[in-house]
Amino acid sequence: MSSPPSRIMYQSFTDPAVHQPYLSRLQAYLTEIAAPGVTYEVRGISPGDTQLGRLSELRCGVQSVAGIVAAAEEGFDAVLVGHFQDACLYEARTAVDIPVIGHGEASMLQACMLGGRIGLVTLDPVYLSWHSEQIARYGLSSRVVDVRPLRITPDQAVAAYGDDAAYQSIKDTFVSLAVTMVRESGVDVVMSAGGLFALLSARDHVEVPGALVVNPTLLAVRQAEASVAITRAMGTPVSRAGTFAMATPQAVKELLTLVKETRR
Repeated sequence: MSSPPSRIMYQSFTDPAVHQPYLSRLQAYLTEIAAPGVTYEVRGISPGDTQLGRLSELRCGVQSVAGIVAAAEEGFDAVLVGHFQDACLYEARTAVDIPVIGHGEASMLQACMLGGRIGLVTLDPVYLSWHSEQIARYGLSSRVVDVRPLRITPDQAVAAYGDDAAYQSIKDTFVSLAVTMVRESGVDVVMSAGGLFALLSARDHVEVPGALVVNPTLLAVRQAEASVAITRAMGTPVSRAGTFAMATPQAVKELLTLVKETRR
């Protein structure tokens, strides 16, 4: 028996007006890997998350919650937050009654089923403390054991989509960092901490001796698709007894008003 069709919104933290080459390529990739009967729609935010740091994560996270509320109202079956840092992920789950899957949480949990010691390659050193806190929040400190930075900006990663030499340089750095993690930390699974390099390398076979290289976007997509089926079977996307207790309608309204006013 085939599953009913489902629609999943992919909430990117990039700006459609600035990062369209990335978003178009992402939409094509999601369409290619989607399970039968599943459609994805990629949406961004403006301005995108280019000012790396906690304040930008907070601002983009709040905007993403507003986008997730809109997606739920439009009848989407789930939202995949396509930003590895998972800013405001827990808050988003309290705002809607559909599954909200975090790129970072979903891919790290799935990676732990593929190996015993996981290594991440992130874009910038500014994210090192953030990832450390993420890993601890998800109870994965003994499993996700190393994080190394590429030391590039999001704009540099996006620019590499049309520049083979730039991609090769980023790939070489990724592999070098991964090899170091294998040697120094004993990791046996490596993945990028984010979708930019994951999409850059989606059609390439990146090899690291001693470790499996996995695509976090693919892992998160499969988790999002599974979450729809699980929600349909259980009747709820999450437990409402504690961490993800439903926000009041007034709380949601106040957040939406805040976002609307800041856009004037």
